[in-house]
Amino acid sequence: MKKKIISLLLAAAMTCGTLAGCGGAGASDSGADASSDEASAADDNTSAQEEVTEESSGEEQAAEDGEVTVVKWFASRPVDGEIDLTMREIAQKYSEEHGGTWKLEVETTADRPSYLQKLRTLIAGNNMPDIIDIDADPYCKELVDAGMLVDVKAFLQEENMYDKFYPIALKYQEFTDGTMYTLPLEYHVEMIWYNKQIFEENNVEVPRTIDEWLDVCKTLKDNGVTPISVDGIDRWPVQRYLAMMPFRDSGNQYIIDLRDGRVSMGDETGKKAVEFLQEIGQYFNDGFAATDYATAQSLFLDGKSAMYYIGDWEQAAMLEGYQNGTIDYFYLPTTADGKTGANEFCVNSGIGMAFNTQTFDEKTKDFILYVIENYGEIYAGRQQMSPIKTQLPEGIEFTDLYLRIQEDMGKTGENFLKPWDTYLDSDSNTVMQDNMLLLASGDMTAEEFIKLVDDAIAANTQ
Repeated sequence: MKKKIISLLLAAAMTCGTLAGCGGAGASDSGADASSDEASAADDNTSAQEEVTEESSGEEQAAEDGEVTVVKWFASRPVDGEIDLTMREIAQKYSEEHGGTWKLEVETTADRPSYLQKLRTLIAGNNMPDIIDIDADPYCKELVDAGMLVDVKAFLQEENMYDKFYPIALKYQEFTDGTMYTLPLEYHVEMIWYNKQIFEENNVEVPRTIDEWLDVCKTLKDNGVTPISVDGIDRWPVQRYLAMMPFRDSGNQYIIDLRDGRVSMGDETGKKAVEFLQEIGQYFNDGFAATDYATAQSLFLDGKSAMYYIGDWEQAAMLEGYQNGTIDYFYLPTTADGKTGANEFCVNSGIGMAFNTQTFDEKTKDFILYVIENYGEIYAGRQQMSPIKTQLPEGIEFTDLYLRIQEDMGKTGENFLKPWDTYLDSDSNTVMQDNMLLLASGDMTAEEFIKLVDDAIAANTQ
């Protein structure tokens, strides 16, 4: 019996957030990167194995005849999250159209560190899955340099599919040299949600500049209000704050130069980042370093903090407050002489899916093209922002909040804050993320932080 195995590996938010890690949503994250969808459900979906397509009598017969194509996706997304559900629905339809001779199997580890550790182990053991979830980060670049990943940009261009995606959704997936080896399945903006009632009671207005934002925070704290709730456990939300001033100063150029060892964390732009995190850190909730994602969000939704930075992937959680007039949002405030404008902030398309060059055959290509043709409408129908251009499906009542954010996304500028964890090697990023918590809480000096980061990057750029 001949059985053809094709592995499909399909990464917020958030939230830089996150897409952001996001830190995702993250989105990374990338935090987010942010990817996003993953961050809110990671605790409930640490590891799961599931089959997406249902067994049918035709499929069982095909299996007996040795004709079933099994596609495996090693994923880092929440089981039953919107991406998971959308891909499952598409895979089911694709299987039915192929008479049950094809099916998709999914192995999920939604906790990103655990996922990456397992992925590295598989690849080191010469067992690389055929499709993986991965950010366009230094580890991904190692796989590219080893010839292990498919050139997704070339594939989309060859199939006349490149222009079906929103430009920033694809640009987010690129390396700094413009090459692209990951395909986006999400699209997010990150914003600061705020409690309108708390703002009104304390006579503060929505800030337009960073300085005004800090003034709002000071007024709130002086009046006994916790200005900002933050998820410190996942690190990437705090890293978004560290990246804000450099993004306003230079777009993403500073983090690229820092990564490559051309500038220091102690240079003028780096010092702005450090000083800003020190200043705004005093307005985070008490014990933020030990605060998890759900708790930080609950503090805000329960009216115990005035602001909360997270991406549009959490719009469902914000919807009730938005509809009753107690919750609204604003985007990253600007600086007087900054390079980036008010319509430029963290926009991300989350962790992407990458394909193993050894198993990316015609059958795999056919399925991915089928996904691209069908994904946008189904995903948007779940009140999600699609990276693929699509008309909103009829018969679905989209919320005013969804439509407003979608309109915002159509007006974003060319620059977007890309989560720093997608640029830095894992060792340097760990040093930065661990120590920025101490910096933000006032338990580390700027000089100590700068030296630790510079030394880590120097050790990894030799």
